[in-house]
Amino acid sequence: MEVSNAPSIAGPGHNLATTADILRDRFKPELDEVEDLAKRATAAKNALIEGAIANDNERDTFIALGIEARKLAKKLDETRKATTKPLRDEVAETNRFFDTIVARPENVQSAFETIVGRYDAKKREEARAAAAAEAQRAQEEAKRKLDEAANSGHSVLGDVLMQEAVDAEHRAQVLVNEAVTAGSGPTRTEVGTVSATARWTHRITDPSKIPLEKLRPYMSIDDIDKFVRAYVRANKNTAPLPGVEIFQDQKTSFRG
Repeated sequence: MEVSNAPSIAGPGHNLATTADILRDRFKPELDEVEDLAKRATAAKNALIEGAIANDNERDTFIALGIEARKLAKKLDETRKATTKPLRDEVAETNRFFDTIVARPENVQSAFETIVGRYDAKKREEARAAAAAEAQRAQEEAKRKLDEAANSGHSVLGDVLMQEAVDAEHRAQVLVNEAVTAGSGPTRTEVGTVSATARWTHRITDPSKIPLEKLRPYMSIDDIDKFVRAYVRANKNTAPLPGVEIFQDQKTSFRG
């Protein structure tokens, strides 16, 4: 069924069958096959003494049931794939459709963010430079007033000049603090807000020079397990690895 023709099951109070209900009805013969096999497998297992095979006849029963289970699992998996293929194809085609049309506005957005970003970065740098220059001038003015107060021979005038120097120093400190954050906030315009973010990233230039021991605190168990699996595949049990138990995991399989 096409997406456009599919009935909606959304909304409160709908009484349409669920997907699980539909599947149980459609594939009832397959469910019965699984149920029958499960009952016979349970009976065979319960017939064992202390859960162990005692003779070849019991062994052959388990092999036969195992082969039957393998064939049934394969048939059911093929049925699943055949059932879901139209759905997967429809989802894939839908994704391709939207990926194509979404890409155009995303490309416009990305390109324009780059263009505006260059302009905005320039303005932010100019703002930082202007704020730093203003703070520098204020500090120089505060120092000049402090020197003037120190060199004054008149006590009252000296006190006045000293107060002016203190005020100038306070103003200079405010401007220094403003210079530190100048050009870092969002730029608000009449049509939107421009924000700049920066993150630390990396580029590997020579893998052989990376000191792996420094990376150990940042490795998860999954990361380490991936490397250990590669080591074991390459060396098997010929080269022990401290902290790792290397062994063969033997599995039995049936063939008809």
